[in-house]
Amino acid sequence: MSRLRRRIVAIVALLVVGSMAFGVGGYSSLSVERNVTVSVVSSENAYLGISDELQCDGENDFIRNQFGDDTTIDSIEIEVTTVDGSVRVGTDGAMDQLESGESTELTFQGPYESGASAAIRIKPPSGNASGAAFLEVELLDVSGTDVTVSGARRTYDVNCPDGEAATEGNADQ
Repeated sequence: MSRLRRRIVAIVALLVVGSMAFGVGGYSSLSVERNVTVSVVSSENAYLGISDELQCDGENDFIRNQFGDDTTIDSIEIEVTTVDGSVRVGTDGAMDQLESGESTELTFQGPYESGASAAIRIKPPSGNASGAAFLEVELLDVSGTDVTVSGARRTYDVNCPDGEAATEGNADQ
């Protein structure tokens, strides 16, 4: 064997031994960080549609699940604050009367499949109270299958009429 061939064989052998000693570049775990870009879009194009308006004296579809078919929302928590005046708010059960500046937390229990909405009820105040003109609603937590959302805040012009003295037949309606 020529001298050149012996050197080439020796170099290749050293490279093979060196790669075995230091590994071949494989790995057993990986840690990465991802950046997320969030864009604000209108409610009809958002994954979570939040109503543009709320009406007094009715039931309002407030939050709509617009995620894909495999995303279910299990619960929604909001805080409702009267900016001025009084109003009664609730979900399916009892209504809470709020005076000016007061807040209450409401929880909507799902499941809300894709396309389903959670409804908030808004009624004029009971008793001799001034009706609310504005409500501020903050989204505290929306959670479900692979999704958690929080932090949205919106003020609504609801123009609830003034309350009348409650009578026996309409106190909780």
